[in-house]
Amino acid sequence: MHIQDLTPAQVSANKPTILRFMKRYGDGRITHRALRWFKQLGAESFPEGTHIAAALEQKKLIGVIVIGQYGLQEAFIAVHPDFRQQKVGEGLVQHTLGKLDKLYTRVACDNTASLKLCFSCGLVAFNLFKGPTGKPTLWLGGGNFQPQDIENSPLLD
Repeated sequence: MHIQDLTPAQVSANKPTILRFMKRYGDGRITHRALRWFKQLGAESFPEGTHIAAALEQKKLIGVIVIGQYGLQEAFIAVHPDFRQQKVGEGLVQHTLGKLDKLYTRVACDNTASLKLCFSCGLVAFNLFKGPTGKPTLWLGGGNFQPQDIENSPLLD
């Protein structure tokens, strides 16, 4: 497996493929709001704390991670089912933590696979709230995160 950071130009050129991959392999867990945000992401430059990376196996896309504003704006990941349980998700999260000094995400409490991924990568749950779908949801952070950063997050609107 090879993990490649994607530039704004690469994301722009491959946006339809990435969106199809997310919709197909995100198991219905990636919100419409997150996908709309990704569709509107510009091709010139990424905002601070935005990181997008792809996991490839012999040039085949097997996983994608998308982080906006360190995860305060959006954070989502999808891995092809044939490559789950092979540390692809962990590789993408650890790679991203190596690129960003902090990382936030929110995960619905009934999404055990994503919670397992986050906890296996050392992320820490620090807040419980009602998510955009009405489910109990955890805020998690990794790296040099500060729980008070979520107070200004657009996800709390």
